[in-house]
Amino acid sequence: MTVYVLALSGLVMATGLTAGVFLAFSDFIMRGLFQAAPGAGAAGMIGLNRTVLRSVFLTSFFLIIPVAVGLVWWAPDTAPNPARGLIGLGAGIYAILVFGVTLVANVPMNKALEASGGAEDVWQRYQRVWTAWNHVRTLGTIVSFAVFLTALTVLT
Repeated sequence: MTVYVLALSGLVMATGLTAGVFLAFSDFIMRGLFQAAPGAGAAGMIGLNRTVLRSVFLTSFFLIIPVAVGLVWWAPDTAPNPARGLIGLGAGIYAILVFGVTLVANVPMNKALEASGGAEDVWQRYQRVWTAWNHVRTLGTIVSFAVFLTALTVLT
């Protein structure tokens, strides 16, 4: 059970850190990029989008769902059922509101911004719409974090 609790603790930490990254974008990074000189904000965002593809953040972002599903399936017999249910719920919320939104909304917009070369009209829409979808990802990650943390408290 100790290894299981440690794995769940790692999941809670990874989800919390991911929520922090999304919150930073929603709270001040996007506003700062939008206030930059014409073309500079879009260029900065294109650079960020390229950099994230080779980051520890992306590894964490991708591993949250499989780790959560693994914790549901391989829970020790002594793990209370509510903990398993909460972990599954957190994984579902994350899968839809974070991973799904990323694939359907944010990534296509990232590709369009780069393809446009940071054109001002694309950047204007991007900043507004991408940030709105990022708010959804932020909320989804925070809720997933809270659900995973609740599962951890059920186990301890």
